[in-house]
Amino acid sequence: MNNQYVGLLTKANKGGIVELDKTDKELGRTMFVPEKHLHGAPFGMKVVVKVVRLNSDGQPEGEIIEVLGDPARPDVAIAGIMRQYGLVEAFPDRVLKEVEWLPSELSEEDIEKALQDGYIDLRELNTITIDGEDAKDLDDAIDIEILNDKLTRLYVHIADVSHYVRSGTALDEEAKRRGNSVYLVDRVLPMLPPKLSNGLCSINPGVVRLAMTCEMDIDQDGHVHAYKIYNSLIENKVRASYREVKSLLDGEPAEYERPSWFLPTLESMRTLALQLEAKRVNRGTLEFNFPETKVDLDEEGHPIDIYAYPVTYANSIIEEFMIVANETIAEHLVKNKLPGIYRVHEDPDPERLQMFSQLASRLGLSIRAREGISPKALGDVLKRLKGKPFELTLSQMLLRSLAKADYRESNQGHFGLASRFYLHFTAPIRRYADIVVHRSLKTWLSKSKARPSKQMLADIAHHISETERTAVSAERDSVDQKAAEYFQDKIGEAFDGVVSGFSKSAFFVQLENTVEGAVFYRTLDGYYEYDETRLAAENRSGDSIHIGDKVRVKVVSVDINRRFIDFALVDHDEAVSSDGPKKVKKKTKEKAAKRLKKSHISRDRRRRR
Repeated sequence: MNNQYVGLLTKANKGGIVELDKTDKELGRTMFVPEKHLHGAPFGMKVVVKVVRLNSDGQPEGEIIEVLGDPARPDVAIAGIMRQYGLVEAFPDRVLKEVEWLPSELSEEDIEKALQDGYIDLRELNTITIDGEDAKDLDDAIDIEILNDKLTRLYVHIADVSHYVRSGTALDEEAKRRGNSVYLVDRVLPMLPPKLSNGLCSINPGVVRLAMTCEMDIDQDGHVHAYKIYNSLIENKVRASYREVKSLLDGEPAEYERPSWFLPTLESMRTLALQLEAKRVNRGTLEFNFPETKVDLDEEGHPIDIYAYPVTYANSIIEEFMIVANETIAEHLVKNKLPGIYRVHEDPDPERLQMFSQLASRLGLSIRAREGISPKALGDVLKRLKGKPFELTLSQMLLRSLAKADYRESNQGHFGLASRFYLHFTAPIRRYADIVVHRSLKTWLSKSKARPSKQMLADIAHHISETERTAVSAERDSVDQKAAEYFQDKIGEAFDGVVSGFSKSAFFVQLENTVEGAVFYRTLDGYYEYDETRLAAENRSGDSIHIGDKVRVKVVSVDINRRFIDFALVDHDEAVSSDGPKKVKKKTKEKAAKRLKKSHISRDRRRRR
């Protein structure tokens, strides 16, 4: 059981009560703090509290160990999330001392030594990076070469992080402890110190970098005919953004001056990416297209806008290239019996899939849920969902019915990608799993006999699977926090949305900007009950609310500490029957909402294969 919690301190008799930001399964929502354990902490502040004991009634008693400050301050709210998950921003002095000796850039002597050590000089290639506009840790770069009318050569260059992060050093131990970088809404908690993550390892434009290159010759059907893996020296000629790439490929005027070869290169990359995508789709890859949530902040960290940030084909170019590189490296490790850490996605649990199948059939989508069902069969369901009013919600339900991908010391395939071999190789700046894979490749290249034990790899894989889950939860909470802050001054305003889920006491509504809130049944006209078998809530008059229904809701209340938003139903215009969507004109009147409770906002916001 975790022993440190975050919450709001309020006065209670001679002591205080900490209302926890997140309900704990074992402790509940509140923790009593005796007067002697307040340590002068002021009431009304967000605090960190640890459990001292369970009293005779089994209720927890705590002790204040840190006062974070005014919960209305954006920095305090994010600090609370970091404490809740045990995340830190600063690096230990012993780690910073180890990186002091590293240069800011490679010198001519460094470059010459790398060449002598066998690094292949690729500085003359037209290497580019494509990332988000605000990205600072650039792990990957790409280049493409048309060999003939049947083969295209793809270069995937990945930052040579393992050259600097040596096994057994304080830097390595800290990177392993963190497991991955964490991308909170207002800051990045990097796995490596910024001197490496944003500097010497990042493939920034116009500078020479050490890299590990996976060079692949790919045919028109997306199959890799031949490949090479080697250490390289590269130079990023153009740093492009997803937005710029999409704009140029859509035929819009160039925003920046670029080399003459840049647009033809992008066009060739798009062609290859489409071929790779077609191969994956044909074999049965599951394609979940959820919009990401983008939050714009002012200089003080206050949210000024929240909106759905669509993933376009510009993003897909990079994703396709990284997937094929990850698959190629994974197969190479397996066939050469090299140690590594693999990205594993198990087959779905038959019982959970059966539940999804029953819900899908209610909406006119038949699926035979059985043990051993193929990704292709589920992919066909996703295709049939496209354009349906319940597409987003049912896709999310299918995703939840699948196992979560994690790290293992042995290759077991990736169900969601319909891939026999898969691992993470392409992001060593922000994932420790990739560093382990790079080290294995380096020992192979050098013909070294040194290998980590299977147990060591298993321990690392288990640990970084845990740190990844922590990162996902913290990232979601940080976005939910900003969503709550954004809506706290919009009480009474109305927004359009769709019904995205149900509980026994409420139905959930997702707005066009991806934020979710809840409408409690008791605020509606008539007594509503949720029927799980029909995926709908219905009252005794026969009025019903279904997944995918379009609604208009009003913001009633917001709790920024618990990141809860309450809606009241203003208008319900469309219903979905078990036979599919049909128009049912309704006008559901809003009821007094003074007794409404809070609902939790939840969204998947980062794509993790």
